[in-house]
Amino acid sequence: MSSTLRMFRRALVGMSLLAVVSVAVPAAQQVVHADGLNGGGEFHPLTPTRIFDSRTFDGGPINDPAPGPKPIAFDHRSFDVSVLGQGNIPADPSQVLAIVANITVTGSSSGGVLGAYGKGSNPSNLTSLLNFQAGDAVSNNAIISPGTDGKVTIDLYGGTGAVYVIVDVFGWLSTSNVGAGASSGSRLIPTDPGRILDTRDGYNVRPGPIGGGTSITVPIVGATTKSGTIPVPAGTPAVGAILNVVGITDRAGGVPTYLAATPSEVPAGQSPTTSNVNLPASFIKANLVIVPLGADGNLHIFNKFGQADVAIDIVGYLVAGADPASTTGRVVPLAAPFRTFDTREAAFGAAPLGPGQAESWSFAAFQGSVKLGGVYVGAQSAVIGNLTNASITRQYASVPVLSYLTAWPTGLPRPETSNVDTNEIPIAVPNMSIMNYSSDGQYTLQMYNYAGYAHYLFDASAVVLQ
Repeated sequence: MSSTLRMFRRALVGMSLLAVVSVAVPAAQQVVHADGLNGGGEFHPLTPTRIFDSRTFDGGPINDPAPGPKPIAFDHRSFDVSVLGQGNIPADPSQVLAIVANITVTGSSSGGVLGAYGKGSNPSNLTSLLNFQAGDAVSNNAIISPGTDGKVTIDLYGGTGAVYVIVDVFGWLSTSNVGAGASSGSRLIPTDPGRILDTRDGYNVRPGPIGGGTSITVPIVGATTKSGTIPVPAGTPAVGAILNVVGITDRAGGVPTYLAATPSEVPAGQSPTTSNVNLPASFIKANLVIVPLGADGNLHIFNKFGQADVAIDIVGYLVAGADPASTTGRVVPLAAPFRTFDTREAAFGAAPLGPGQAESWSFAAFQGSVKLGGVYVGAQSAVIGNLTNASITRQYASVPVLSYLTAWPTGLPRPETSNVDTNEIPIAVPNMSIMNYSSDGQYTLQMYNYAGYAHYLFDASAVVLQ
């Protein structure tokens, strides 16, 4: 295998009238093989496993040589987490292109921001994965290429306190060293976003919230969205689904709870060992979920406490056994997260998106600049990263605002879906998102804001090959 350093040439994405700035960033590992990608960029699911926990209670510490709360500082504080060989991730760095993880902060003594990237691959501009306030317990998913010594760097900034950090892994992306067809890797096939279930109106499920300690069945293969599309037609050999799961606890008497997506129904009286959406009382929260499917093409959503409604938007699915010679569905991570745009910045207009408004973004320059060893990776169908509603302000001073952001490919009607749901709280709200490009080769997408005035940003972490 060639030892050529993988390099991604990444460009800022802007509206069509804005200038484009190019940035070159070295990566920790390579994808390309002399005779093609082979097994590179395929997703390998894992049983969700906690590989790091800095707490000294409630099951911790785990793999932390200096357990305890981690310091937050305005001028940044960081520490490293060893990920290779943990939770059934291969120990050989030549096989692991990236890990797919859920990172959680809890017990914070101050507000702050968390960033995560491969050790030695510092982002060329400021990025974020989590935004939190004192006392918060929040989480988000991430795709991260391990860096020096197979480690991931956790960066904490924007405050003066300390916070506990937890890392759970649920999959990894392979390099071409794994080989074609090895270890049942799967490809990610993005779909046009569509709402496939909503307990509030009973769409594709009986109406009403999920009771505590119970679950509902969610049809995936063959299911029809509210827009009338069938994202995963009957007979598709889908082995997993990529969903945006929106949990809602705003009914009277709502209590804090968590939701878990599982391929099989949780037995009565038992609880799953991991969670996908952590919900305070009287709250709306969305999280991106990658979950295996049962043999019947369904999955299940479990609610732990009280009553919780759930809305589910499908954004993609996973298939195994793809043609090794094709690139379709391979996921290629960037060396480090990259802030593609931020509407607060002058370069991007410094203007929030108003209520009921949409705007278009062109990713043509960005996708054309993603390279491996100086060679363009090829046409891409989607970009993966962290979409953050950085701030939301009221349209009318006396009227509280609840809002959401929706991203969808240009040229299609706006779907009844959401990428980020925002309660009126004075903190940014992030969520990992898969955003599809338009199918006309122009690489554009639309962003819609439901209510209030929203500033938002996007930190890209990977692309999906067409």
